[in-house]
Amino acid sequence: MADIDAYQNFDATTVDYERAYQTGALFEGVVLEKMPWDIGGPQPVLVELEHAGRVFGDVLDIGSGLGDNAIHLAKCGYHVTGMDIAPTAVEKARARAAEQGVTVTFTVGNATRLDGYENDFDTVTSSLVFHCFNAGQRRAYADALARAMRPGGRLLQWCSRGDAAGPEPLTEEAIRSAFGGPGWSVTSLRAEYLTTTVLDEPLRQDYQGGRLDTDDAGATLLPIWLLEATRG
Repeated sequence: MADIDAYQNFDATTVDYERAYQTGALFEGVVLEKMPWDIGGPQPVLVELEHAGRVFGDVLDIGSGLGDNAIHLAKCGYHVTGMDIAPTAVEKARARAAEQGVTVTFTVGNATRLDGYENDFDTVTSSLVFHCFNAGQRRAYADALARAMRPGGRLLQWCSRGDAAGPEPLTEEAIRSAFGGPGWSVTSLRAEYLTTTVLDEPLRQDYQGGRLDTDDAGATLLPIWLLEATRG
């Protein structure tokens, strides 16, 4: 049973993701059967980006969660490393990959440090991670990415737009500021939507004041920023 006012107090920067994957408690007052981004397959936005030729070379998937995006890219023929901060998510991702006979290297790691990686990746995909950081962590994350990626590497990042991530809206200016250093060139930044599991109607109406839409299949659409940036 969820408190219908709980989403009003949601703050992505305070979520304990290991606890969430273990118990379903994404935050106080809301216990879910599965994480909202667990749609049983890759995100349509990632599928479209891959089809458009925006993915190449060795890939790092940050915030890999239960592994569906990384598994999809591995099936497309890429050498993929999936990284998440939650050990339980990584264990479950490994199991999903094994069930599907797909080889992906899943590892536990901190996206603001990316310890052990230097000039290792051509493409980085980052799903629902950036909005979990404060301003200082965003800069550390951008610096860690620049170190882990090869020159000319491509970052494909999506994060919650507006007040979807909590009380402090994530703006276009905040994203551009984090990637405004000499190691980065922002190719595009646009508003898009991410497919999530269907929220119960009271929660969907409470979340963002009832402004969340659904797609033709009834899945909830989360407003996101889609960033493409090149590592200099």
